[in-house]
Amino acid sequence: MKDCADLAGEFAHVASRPAKIIREHPVRIDELMTKAHFASLIEHMLNANPVSHFLVAWRDKDGVARFAKAKPHKNAGVHAGWTYDTIVGKAKRETSMGLYPKNTNNESTWAALDFDAHDESQRDVAKERAIRAFTSLLEYRDRYLLLTDSGRGYHVFIFAGQPRSITEWITLLKETVATVSTPIQDGVCEIFPGENSYGQEVGRGIRVPGSINPATGEAEKIMADTIQPLLDQLAKDEAAAKKANRERNSSSPRKLSLVKETNSYYCTDGRGFFAASTHRLIEQLVAKYPIPRTGTRNSVLAKLVGELFHKFGHAVSEQIVSRHYQTHSGNVRTGLDEHLREFRQAWKSFRKKELTRLTQFERERFDKLQTEPQREAFFLCRSFAKLTSGEFPLSQASLADRVGLTPPGAGYVIDRLIEVGANKKTAETRPHSRCAHYRWIRSDQTGVEREAVNTREQT
Repeated sequence: MKDCADLAGEFAHVASRPAKIIREHPVRIDELMTKAHFASLIEHMLNANPVSHFLVAWRDKDGVARFAKAKPHKNAGVHAGWTYDTIVGKAKRETSMGLYPKNTNNESTWAALDFDAHDESQRDVAKERAIRAFTSLLEYRDRYLLLTDSGRGYHVFIFAGQPRSITEWITLLKETVATVSTPIQDGVCEIFPGENSYGQEVGRGIRVPGSINPATGEAEKIMADTIQPLLDQLAKDEAAAKKANRERNSSSPRKLSLVKETNSYYCTDGRGFFAASTHRLIEQLVAKYPIPRTGTRNSVLAKLVGELFHKFGHAVSEQIVSRHYQTHSGNVRTGLDEHLREFRQAWKSFRKKELTRLTQFERERFDKLQTEPQREAFFLCRSFAKLTSGEFPLSQASLADRVGLTPPGAGYVIDRLIEVGANKKTAETRPHSRCAHYRWIRSDQTGVEREAVNTREQT
């Protein structure tokens, strides 16, 4: 059987391939990339999913491997730093992480093969299969590879610079496995994304390259790679994004801030909007709640917040409250900081009450949402449905203004509400005529609708 060093001669004849390093002795990933490179790679592998969309892995006090989906408040970027610190032995508390090779568009920037060797007698067979698969994949242009010893088998990671359809990835993986005469089955060889991933909300995750295997307590070792060109490109892209953001913040009257969960930017000064109706609506709200005399500020604020809760998200509502305060400051003695503190308290109170009013079905849909923009859009759509008693119009531009996203980010949120079964699209957009229409799915849905939602949940 050939090892990595033996393969160097075979690789040398292949033209037009990315720069590669064939390692005679496997190394930890920190010898291959810095912590910053590792963080960039993890962000690339996140597939523009929400930052909490990852798998946490650790070894408990009894040495037992544990895995759990990250809680909604967790951040993949932060956890990537802890994972790297664990690899290099600098972490106060050891941890590892896994990622999912798909997003809501059924695309991924990467895929992987897992050749299992849980039985020591199968290690040589699994190793040979992994090396042959790695060799086969070198034939593909614009793909970047990592071959790793996972501790209980071997992983082959394949990366692309841009997201590719998971159908394309699955076809590539199946063809590669066929070339090494290996069956796709648990305990032998698993593919990520799997063949059933297209209909799944999450799919199966796999530990990120180089991370600690909680089953063994050892870091995954890099055997061979062609990944350096990708790391260089990610570093350039990150530098360009930072430069663009600095220029945007310094030169644009509409200052923007990056929202990584939706890969979008949102307005921070409230002076520019995507929907023509937004500015007029805000003007009407500010004028609708005057503060006629001192001593009435608090009661007016409560009424204003009550209406804002059903029409805007928290961040945009706070901007409107600040503008309302400045407009009617002549009859106000309380400072702006205290005024905004009372706004936040009132908002929390309205949110708490609204949660208690959800039906069991609605609460189940709500609990499936992973980001605050998604949750805010949930309440807004519910309010729109109550006003219309059925079908309601909803444009990406308008929702973007109301929850502080760009239209593409708002489109992602709308798709997510449909996925969890809260909304159902009833009419497509008509260019220059009308926006798309939706219907809120309540607990009194028809049997057909209920079956459709249950099917989505099961897959």
